[in-house]
Amino acid sequence: MNDLETIRILIADDHLMVRKGLTSLIQGVSDFLLVGEAENGSQAISMCRDLHPDVILMDIVMPEVSGIEAIRSIHTDNPAVSIIALTSFPDQQLIKQALGAGALGFLYKDVSVDELVNAIRQVHVGQAVLDSDVLSILISKTEPSHSPTRSEWHNEHGEVNLSPREKDVLRLLVEGKSTKQMAVILHIQPSTVKQALSGLYQKLGVNNRTEAVSIALREKIYPE
Repeated sequence: MNDLETIRILIADDHLMVRKGLTSLIQGVSDFLLVGEAENGSQAISMCRDLHPDVILMDIVMPEVSGIEAIRSIHTDNPAVSIIALTSFPDQQLIKQALGAGALGFLYKDVSVDELVNAIRQVHVGQAVLDSDVLSILISKTEPSHSPTRSEWHNEHGEVNLSPREKDVLRLLVEGKSTKQMAVILHIQPSTVKQALSGLYQKLGVNNRTEAVSIALREKIYPE
C-alpha cells in the first residue's frame, strides 16, 4: 500500500532536539520524505529555493530571520509551498502574523504525532489546519482593537451580500475543503473557485482562508 504521493518536507527550527524529534517522526511515515533542516529563517528561505519542499514545518521564533518573515518571503516567492507554523507560545499576535504572512496551518509544539501527520497531509492538499485553541482565539470577541464587535464590524463592512457561488464557496471553506475539492464538488474550474474566493475576501475584508472562516463563524454569515 505504497500508493500515497510522497510529501517532501523541510524542517525549520533553531532547537536541535526539536529538529531531531520532527526528523524521527517524518522518517517513520512512509509517504513523508525529509529534504532538509534549517536552523533559522534565513536558511529556511534559501533551502526552500534549493530543495523545493511541498510542506515546511516552521518555528515562529528563530534567530537572524524570524519564522514570520521567512513565511512571508517563502509564500511570496512560492505560494504553492504549504507552511505549518509551530510554536510553544499561545500569543495572539504571533498567530495572526503567521497566518497573515501565508501559513496554511498553525499548531502548538505539543501536538500529538497523529495530529501532526494528519496536518501535514491536509495542508499538502490545500486545507487549512488550526489547533482548536488557535481557532478559539481567532473567533473570540474579546480581542481588543483587531477584532471588532459584531455591530462595529457591520458598521465598517455593511451587510455582506454574497453571490450564490460565493455562498457555496464560503460553505465549503468553513468545511475545510481545498480549492481542488471545491472545484470538483461545485463542478467548476479551480480558476473559477479562486475568482469566487477573491471576491469573498474583498467583501469580508480579509486576506486569507483562515480569516474568512473566523469572520464567517463569528458573524454567522455562512449559509447552513
